[in-house]
Amino acid sequence: MVNAAGRMRAVMVYAALTRRCLSEAGPAPEKAPVVSAYHPQDLAGEPGLQPPRNPLGHAASGLAGSVRARLKRPPPPLPRADGALLKAAAAIVLLGGLATGLALYLGHREAPLEPVVQPARIGAIALMVPQDLTGAEPDDSSRLVGMVRLRLDWPSLGPAQPQAPNRQRLLITLSPQDKVNDPQTQLSVYARFLTPTVWSNPGGLVVRGFRKGSPYENDELYVSVPDGRGFAARCPLDGIKTDVTRPDLDEPCRVTFRHRGMDVNIRFPRAIIADWELMLGGVRRTIDGLMR
Repeated sequence: MVNAAGRMRAVMVYAALTRRCLSEAGPAPEKAPVVSAYHPQDLAGEPGLQPPRNPLGHAASGLAGSVRARLKRPPPPLPRADGALLKAAAAIVLLGGLATGLALYLGHREAPLEPVVQPARIGAIALMVPQDLTGAEPDDSSRLVGMVRLRLDWPSLGPAQPQAPNRQRLLITLSPQDKVNDPQTQLSVYARFLTPTVWSNPGGLVVRGFRKGSPYENDELYVSVPDGRGFAARCPLDGIKTDVTRPDLDEPCRVTFRHRGMDVNIRFPRAIIADWELMLGGVRRTIDGLMR
């Protein structure tokens, strides 16, 4: 009992001393909240409390904001001189590309093929005949022996153009001399069958008809004045085709003369008969260019 009473007295003395100390120290301070090292923003909810300030963090935050504001700012317009320089540079690049493309195109374009030349011989006369003047196909290797045939465009006297049906042409045959084709012989044969009627024709020619029943009754004779030695050509009467094997022949008129030791026979359209001097002169020059 004595020990229990002594312990009770000691507790009461301790409590009295504790109350005296608390009264002298004043009111107890409020309990500080627990701050997490990772969530300083939790202090914003507590009145009168602010997270500890960090000068380095504030500086970094301000720098980041300044950078973001500068990046969002629209770029300033280029000075006029810089814009003109960029346009000039773009134009130079474009022109350079076009020039390069043109150079590549011209460099790889197929070179025009030279016309194939075929050697030919008429008696003792040697000729070199371009294949395009003969009217033969490029893969045609056949050759006439002892004669040459030419297909010339009129009035250019170049290669005939098969794809141009409206163009006129001359069909020419070169062959060795024959007495039958001598101009004087031909005129003497024609003279036996001519009618006395004579009429003029453009180009300085005169026209003679042939008698009925003669070998040339369907033809007319066009001769140069005064004696026909310069030109003597037979043409069929209008509406008559003399070559039954070629009803579509567009060159019904024919003339034969001699040049450079060869007989030259030309078939030509009636429409160009007034230009007979130009025709004969052009054909003679063409033949001269073939001789070697």
